Amino acid sequence: MLKKYLLFIFLTVIIKIGMSQENENMKILFDKLEFAKNDNSKDSVNNIILSETENILSEGNFSELKGIKNISCLISSDKKMSIVTWPVLYSDNTFKYFGFVRYYERDFGRFSVEKLTDKSENIVNPERQILNPENWYGAFYYKIIYKKYKRRKIYVLLGWDGNNDLTNRKIIDVFYLNEDNEPTFGKEIFESENSIKDRLFFEYREGIAMNLSYDKKKELIIWDHLSPSKPELKGHYEYYGPDLTFDALKFEEGIWKYIPDIDLSK
Repeated sequence: MLKKYLLFIFLTVIIKIGMSQENENMKILFDKLEFAKNDNSKDSVNNIILSETENILSEGNFSELKGIKNISCLISSDKKMSIVTWPVLYSDNTFKYFGFVRYYERDFGRFSVEKLTDKSENIVNPERQILNPENWYGAFYYKIIYKKYKRRKIYVLLGWDGNNDLTNRKIIDVFYLNEDNEPTFGKEIFESENSIKDRLFFEYREGIAMNLSYDKKKELIIWDHLSPSKPELKGHYEYYGPDLTFDALKFEEGIWKYIPDIDLSK
């Protein structure tokens, strides 16, 4: 129950309010999904949502998805990419994520829509994997950051993952079209404390809040530094939480450079 309550609070905070008659049908479907009595019922309703969402995105009718608390619809600042994600909480208190990505194919002068298939349970060492829509590390994205370097566009994604009974995660991922113009997730552009990775994960104790956000003015991705409650608990992430210091990433020459212990007062 705690995880379900925290999910409700998280979704309510980040989704903008605003309803219209056009999206009333989607609102009803998501209400049915949230209050379905069992997992089979959730899957049945979710299959309808998948079909309806694909139709909406194919037609570019984003207004039908606005203001619904359990779905995130993000559109990049260059209007060439959008991504829609939502979580389903199952009876064993685990999450699975669903969604679509819509992107512009310059060579064909058209938008394409790809279904996202959450394969996170089967992805080994996900911080060092190049993935695609059919093999996606599922998350609920709440921020998209558009950057361009040497004519290559990248779309950085900040996301949340309910993970399990003990921990939650925040995620920094990236979407782009590779050299073959194929939709791709993950790229070796994120510095960490001791290496460069394809995506970054921050795991922390269930029931607490961890901030991961983008400061547009400073052009920084900023997050709460996480530490264990006791030194001997290092590596046991169910004991990790913010320690009142902050780290950041800054985009320079195609790489998100790591800045430890940043002073936010400057």
